[in-house]
Amino acid sequence: MTGTPPSDLPAPRPSAPVRRYGDDEVAAILARASDREAGAGLPAPHDPTLADLMAAAAEAGLDPAEVRRAASLVVPASGGAARLALGAPDRREILAVLDGTPFPAGTHALAREAERAAGSRGEVVEDSPGHFVWRERHTGGGTEVSLTQTGDALEVRVRADRAGRYAALWFGGLVGWALLSALTPLGALPILGKALGFVIAPFVAARPFWVAADRKEAARLERLVLDLARVAEERR
Repeated sequence: MTGTPPSDLPAPRPSAPVRRYGDDEVAAILARASDREAGAGLPAPHDPTLADLMAAAAEAGLDPAEVRRAASLVVPASGGAARLALGAPDRREILAVLDGTPFPAGTHALAREAERAAGSRGEVVEDSPGHFVWRERHTGGGTEVSLTQTGDALEVRVRADRAGRYAALWFGGLVGWALLSALTPLGALPILGKALGFVIAPFVAARPFWVAADRKEAARLERLVLDLARVAEERR
């Protein structure tokens, strides 16, 4: 009996399941996308795929590409000792992974966009095929932008170091405690109480301001990554 000859072709690989987004993810994606177009609001379909969200964006008059880029954001967990002690991290990182996007043909526009968003001049520290790094430093810290080609995806990453800004808030808390100790009955505390106050009070005083500043910084970095992703896609 003659059997069927084996095929030289590899067996078909099972297709990856289509990702569906939960309510919290949908809300975050739409908020990021609509932030670039004032007044845009999207009806969020239940348990949607990215294609569903992009279709809803088109029906609402919003650019579907904005939704796609917003969905590409990856926000690493901001835990660790700094968050526990300070209330928010002293370093932030935001990443966008743009599938199917080649490395942009020109990088001058990326440097200009980074400088515009950071509000300060920086320098390109690396500009090679498939990799670009721009960096700026200032008294309160610094910002680093990098684009890297990884397979058929383009990774757009922004890192921000804000340790210097926290130091300024901490020093303000220290000065405030010193004034309270000098001008109020707190000055009558025993030596140990005064010492503990000088150690603990600056952290307590700085915490709410630092947490509020971190929320603004996270939103700024997200906008910067999305703007860089848009520029990169326009120049591919």
